[in-house]
Amino acid sequence: MHPVHRRITLRIAGVSLLVAALSGPVAWLVVQAQAGNSVSSSALSAALMVVLAVFVCGAVLYLSLTRLNLANERKAQDVLESHISMMEALGRAIAKRDSDSGAHNYRVAWISATLGEAVGLSGSRMQELIAGSFLHDAGKIGIPDAILLKPGMLTREEMDVMRTHVALGEEIVTGAGWLEGGKDVVANHHEKWDGSGYPRQLSGAAIPQAARIFAIADVFDALCSRRPFKEPFPVELVMEILHQSSGTHFDPHLVLEFTRLSKSIHATIMNATEDEARALMETMVRKHFST
Repeated sequence: MHPVHRRITLRIAGVSLLVAALSGPVAWLVVQAQAGNSVSSSALSAALMVVLAVFVCGAVLYLSLTRLNLANERKAQDVLESHISMMEALGRAIAKRDSDSGAHNYRVAWISATLGEAVGLSGSRMQELIAGSFLHDAGKIGIPDAILLKPGMLTREEMDVMRTHVALGEEIVTGAGWLEGGKDVVANHHEKWDGSGYPRQLSGAAIPQAARIFAIADVFDALCSRRPFKEPFPVELVMEILHQSSGTHFDPHLVLEFTRLSKSIHATIMNATEDEARALMETMVRKHFST
């Protein structure tokens, strides 16, 4: 038999391809290729049918997996929304124990996050900074009202009790799932750069960066805000105080970074209403918790 005209006999017995995939409620695509005992003339057609079946199968599976992935993303977003709402609710409840609103928590969290962005924080580290900023005073729920709400100066004994709010807060967030990420701020926001803070007398870089960032935000907000016993300080005076405490209370590098941002931060948030401060913080949260 001449090689050019060699006949290729293929026997494909009982070849059946069944491709099933989920599309809408339920959709089934059946591609069936069968050959008899002697089908050399249809070998190419059968091969093409196989290729087509594989291609269609891949396309349908891709669409199904895409829909499944979108559904999972929606569920993950729903969980994230509930976590953020819980964080905000806890922070507001804590803040209202010694304040008439939750605006302080929104402000210090936004200020902290703004400084955090400036020094390169992102991802889980930024999330931990924000969570810790909201929950920094969680331990105050364990401080007696007679001390927490006392209008005058605290005695030495009362101050000792007040300082226990740090350890109490650390206990509250430890083991509390994703809220535990805020522990660095909760446990260390009263430490000072020179080691004179409490409760552990940490110094320098031994103090977690998130706590060093928050310390600046917290003092800035306190000095710039109206309190029952004081009027807001001008931003220039506040920055002078921060610079005087650079290297003792605060991380010098962070003070320099904050100085560059201070006027913009002050203009943006210090005169904002609680709703406006919340809106600013929600934008920041969406930015860093949705990635």
